[in-house]
Amino acid sequence: MKVLACDVGGTKTLLMIAHVEGVKCTPLHERSFASAAYHDFEVMLAEFIDDLHEELWPVAGACLGVAGPVSGGHAMITNLPWDIDARLLSEHFDIPRVVLINDFQAIGYGIAGLREDQLVVLQTGAPDQHGVKALIGAGTGLGEGIMVWNGRHYQVQPTEGGHVDFAPVDAVQIELLQWLLKRQARVSYENVVSGGGLASIYDFLTEKHPARQNAALTAALKEGDRAATIARFALESGDALAGEAVDLFLRIYGAQAGNLALTTLPYGGVYLAGGIAPKLITRIQQGGFMDAFHDKEPMAELMHRFPVKVIMEPRIGVIGAALRAAQTE
Repeated sequence: MKVLACDVGGTKTLLMIAHVEGVKCTPLHERSFASAAYHDFEVMLAEFIDDLHEELWPVAGACLGVAGPVSGGHAMITNLPWDIDARLLSEHFDIPRVVLINDFQAIGYGIAGLREDQLVVLQTGAPDQHGVKALIGAGTGLGEGIMVWNGRHYQVQPTEGGHVDFAPVDAVQIELLQWLLKRQARVSYENVVSGGGLASIYDFLTEKHPARQNAALTAALKEGDRAATIARFALESGDALAGEAVDLFLRIYGAQAGNLALTTLPYGGVYLAGGIAPKLITRIQQGGFMDAFHDKEPMAELMHRFPVKVIMEPRIGVIGAALRAAQTE
């Protein structure tokens, strides 16, 4: 089946024509757009279609994974003045079926289309072929989802679990919470386990240990993505304080992944998505993440039964949108 798949984000939007057979997604044509350069999604889509070879259009269906809330076939995109309506897209572009889903749902649907070499296994566990799967992903925010087998395929249920209250587990994390509460009324896991969260953790540590700051890192933080800069200095330059920030971040990330596992009992696996985990994979494999994941007495033994994997494929969202577009029910 030939479908249109879209991964719609506030910074960039990836559009793809793909052929889907079962859970195999074969890209036929794809293009990335700077989202802010377009005042309306329909203008972008029209430009994409105009650039296609004749044999690639029309399509049997379409799915848009969007960075924003979806309700009743309608979506408002976070950080963009876009109002997307599935019915209007179907009529305007003559697409028989148009489905709108949350971008984190799209990631969930994309798991079925991944090869083993697109995953890094942190824990083999004792997998159940059709068991519940849990999805967690740190990036700009912290997304969480639950996947349940319906007899034919997995249904992906989005959640707002990233916004639950941050629960520190040791003295340093208690200090971090107290530091954050001086700056905001409430602290959620997203405030800690996200790009902005990593930056906050580093700021907390520099205030706690001012003499340990690296002048080169301090200067670099003024110029670009603060979280990416901290990670780069930790991984490539061996900066001690940046490394401490990354390790604290990963322990908290692992603890919340464990909380999600206890809530959902995901014998089908816990999957780490988002842009941060692949960049920190070597640090994750050193063990702090999984130590925190396991530290759930009296349920520590249970925590070893759940498979835990990191999604390394950066196009997982658009792959998932393509697979969802091909579902007819």
